[in-house]
Amino acid sequence: MAEGGCATCSRYMLIIFNFIFWISGGAILGTGIFVLVSDEVDKFLKSIDIGLPVGFLYTAAYIMIAVGAFVFFVGFCGCCGAVRESAFMLGIYIFCMAVVMCGELGAGIYVAVEKGYLESEGHGVLIDTVKNYTGAGNSTIDFLQIEFNCCGADNYTDYRNSEWVLNQMAPKRYVPDTCCRGKGKDVKTHRPANATICREEAEPGSPIQPEDRTQLQQRGCFPAIRDWIGGQSIILICVGIGIALIQVLGIIFAVCLCRNRSEYYD
Repeated sequence: MAEGGCATCSRYMLIIFNFIFWISGGAILGTGIFVLVSDEVDKFLKSIDIGLPVGFLYTAAYIMIAVGAFVFFVGFCGCCGAVRESAFMLGIYIFCMAVVMCGELGAGIYVAVEKGYLESEGHGVLIDTVKNYTGAGNSTIDFLQIEFNCCGADNYTDYRNSEWVLNQMAPKRYVPDTCCRGKGKDVKTHRPANATICREEAEPGSPIQPEDRTQLQQRGCFPAIRDWIGGQSIILICVGIGIALIQVLGIIFAVCLCRNRSEYYD
């Protein structure tokens, strides 16, 4: 057994922490595999318009498998290394945790430096999503419009150049119902409070002044999402610091255990 109170505490903390880490990695790995092999998931993804290519979602599943496998491996090395007090497995664990921390630091620096570029890319994705809107009523933009009480990318006028509006016969609807204020927090249950007034407010040259439009969501989804992320920045920073602290403690516990192993396990 580990020698000294510090080493004993480190050993048990590593076992508990990495057992949870190991289970979570297995869950992520299993979810990714399920998405790839399940016929039901494949049928569901092909039956809805989510505004993203199905291939993109399968790529995300492969990423989940890779991340899950890595987390599973790291958790296994940390847990078994602590149980057996194996310097080799604990060394692998320390190395992997250091690599993860460097990757997280690099990602944080990249997001901070390329903030403007990432915002521009996100804005472009929203513009294309609105332009290619089909009116199916279950796309990503519909979900965003209900969730963030917004309409279009920059504002509701973005829909005037969308395929959905351009392909309509007169009389045209210039915004989907999810741009209207109403009840229901998902696409299937959302019902406009007054769809007729909402559509009149969205028409080009509407006599209803912008400040008098009570049924139409006039704010765009891009500024709404950007402001939401800005409002959550403190929480995201705190979560990031918490994760980094846990990783640092994991490395400290592993080093402490390596330095105070009992000779029985050598």
